[in-house]
Amino acid sequence: MKGLSVGPELTSAIEQLAASGWPPSELESLGTWKLRANGGVTTRANSVLAAGPFPESEWLERVERFYRERGLPPCFHVSDSSPKELDGLLAAAGYEVSMNCLLLAASIQQVLQRSAAYEIGEAKVTLAAQPEEPWMNDFLRMEGFPEERRAGYLTIFKAMPKPKTFATIYEAGEPMGVATVVIEEGWAGISNVVVDPRHRRKGVAGRLLQALASWAAEHGAEGMYLQVLAGNAPALELYGKLGFETISGYHYRIRK
Repeated sequence: MKGLSVGPELTSAIEQLAASGWPPSELESLGTWKLRANGGVTTRANSVLAAGPFPESEWLERVERFYRERGLPPCFHVSDSSPKELDGLLAAAGYEVSMNCLLLAASIQQVLQRSAAYEIGEAKVTLAAQPEEPWMNDFLRMEGFPEERRAGYLTIFKAMPKPKTFATIYEAGEPMGVATVVIEEGWAGISNVVVDPRHRRKGVAGRLLQALASWAAEHGAEGMYLQVLAGNAPALELYGKLGFETISGYHYRIRK
C-alpha cells in the first residue's frame, strides 16, 4: 500500500482501534476476547470481538449466558485474528453468518490528494466535537433509523475517545450528508458516512472524506481506516478511488 506498510500485526492493531473507537455501554473481558453489549443497537457493539486465542474452558457457555442475561442474541465478530477453528465450531453450534465486512486502510496524504477533485458547488462542511441534536436528527433521518435507536447511538458517540468530530455537509442550508472520525495512536477511524438519498451519486461522500482527512491530518493522524459491508459496491468504488485498500475481512455469526 502506497505510503503504508500493513502486515498482520498492524492489521490486528487497527482491528483493536476500530473496537476502541466504537465503545458499547457494557464491556467485559473473557481472556483476550471482548464481550460487548449496547442494548441491541449496532451489531458491532453487541458482539464478541473474538480476537486472540480461545479463553479458558466453557467459553461458549459464558458468552451465551452474557447475552441471554441482557435479552440479546449471542453474536461473534470473527476475523483473521480469531482462532482458526472458531468459525467451524460456531457453525456446528447453529450460528449463522449475518454479514460479511471488510476493513480498509489508506494513508492520510493519499486520501487528501485523491479527494481534492470532490468539490460540490457551494457545499460547505461543518464540524462539531459532539453529536449535537441537529446532527443526530440528520443521522437518524438519512439512515432511516427509528427514534428508538437514538439513545443507543448517543451512548456510543459520547463515549468515543477524543479527539473526534462529527461532520455535516450543507448546500444552500440543506444537510446533504454526515460522517464521523475518531483518532487514536495516529490512526483516524471513519464511520457513519451517510448521504441523504436525494443527494447520492453527487460526490457528497467524497467531499466529506476530504474534510475528515484534512481535520485528521491537522490532529496528527497519518493513516485512515474504515469498515464497510463487502457487498456495498458504490462505497467500495469510492474508497478505492480515494486510495483505500482492503487489509482484512471479517464476518459475524449470530444465534437467532
